[in-house]
Amino acid sequence: MRRMPITDKVIGKYAAKTIYGRNQRIPLVREGTMIRPSMLETMRRQGITWVWVLDSLFPDLYVREAVKNETLEVARKSLEDTFQLVQMDQRPSEKRAADLVASVQAMVEDIISNRDVVANVSHLRVWDNYTFEHSVHVAILTAIIAKHLKMTPDQMTRIGVGAILHDIGKLMVPQEILQKPATLTPEEMDVIRQHPVLGWDLVHEGFSSIMPTSSIVVRQHHERLDGSGYPDGRKGDDIYLFSRIVAAADVFDALRAERAYRPVYTPRRILQTIREETGPKLDPRAVEALLTHVAIIPEGEIVRLTNGLLGMVVTTNPGYALQPVVQVVADDRDQPVEREMLDLKETPVEVDCVLDDWPELVEERVAARMSRHSDAGSTEATAIGD
Repeated sequence: MRRMPITDKVIGKYAAKTIYGRNQRIPLVREGTMIRPSMLETMRRQGITWVWVLDSLFPDLYVREAVKNETLEVARKSLEDTFQLVQMDQRPSEKRAADLVASVQAMVEDIISNRDVVANVSHLRVWDNYTFEHSVHVAILTAIIAKHLKMTPDQMTRIGVGAILHDIGKLMVPQEILQKPATLTPEEMDVIRQHPVLGWDLVHEGFSSIMPTSSIVVRQHHERLDGSGYPDGRKGDDIYLFSRIVAAADVFDALRAERAYRPVYTPRRILQTIREETGPKLDPRAVEALLTHVAIIPEGEIVRLTNGLLGMVVTTNPGYALQPVVQVVADDRDQPVEREMLDLKETPVEVDCVLDDWPELVEERVAARMSRHSDAGSTEATAIGD
């Protein structure tokens, strides 16, 4: 399986995971169903931007993520309901807040039960709302960090609630500023820098059943160890531990995303940037737990290596963020080669970039080569049997 953007290329592919829309209870496309043009249009109208599909070259590869698909969809729905109420200037009810906490608790339970040393946390944006999807991702990343810092399930839930609500103040920021495809002016930056305080006010005053520690995270997630952060310029241990953990998850997920004002960063640049921020700005323990236990390049990604070879990530290596195990299928000219399982931690080769799809004709060429080998094998087996 692999992830694919919602384009005409997904028509005829088979969904590898059930795809839900805004009404979480009714699937748009069920797992194993062929995606048809009408389904594609429905997904586009629902704002879905990426899907998991079965890959013809790796039909047996299944990517297990840190949080189950069903759990994730419930959390998405609960958060969307909460965001909608805030945008309508309404306070969430006790039940709504309790539902949100319960959805985070369910994610925490999935993460605790996941025995993988390195977790796959897909960076694909399923719905076309950056703040919304980013919030869900940061909650997952935060809970993983908390798990490996030996926090209790209750602590993981409290920090997870703060993480999923950390950017709620951005709902009060004008969209033309949030989505501006250029550098913000100093005045616009001042507006952006208000979102932690706006979020604190919303959560602290409007979510009476949300734990106070969670609302502190909302206010402090942009504070930095050297005092360069905002809104209060706190330093070091004066920043709540939960807030320092969410800050690391927030930066990591933001670096993985395509933004209106910059293209997607390469895995190497993501790693380099977060390493540079560690110590002076980000908590070293939180970052180390993140980079050790979350894959920068998750399984199922199509990758081009620094030596030009093309393949798919099939396993991740703890502590080797840019050097997973890759099954190579084509050379640097996109010509099929004998399949080779390449453990990059045993070589000087690294992942150079992640691709959205196989390059043109590669899938066709490799599939044809596989078919020829299969036919040859069948012929040989028949001859032996005769």
